[in-house]
Amino acid sequence: MDKLIVVGGVAAGTSAATRARRCCPDASITVYEKGEFVSYAG
Repeated sequence: MDKLIVVGGVAAGTSAATRARRCCPDASITVYEKGEFVSYAG
């Protein structure tokens, strides 16, 4: 199983996590965000 850690939960971070999920559906993906809110709009 692949593991991916994304640092930053705004537009670029969530885009990277989404792309990784499409490429590797079984990967374990963790997103870390320093702020209070995480971007989730498409």
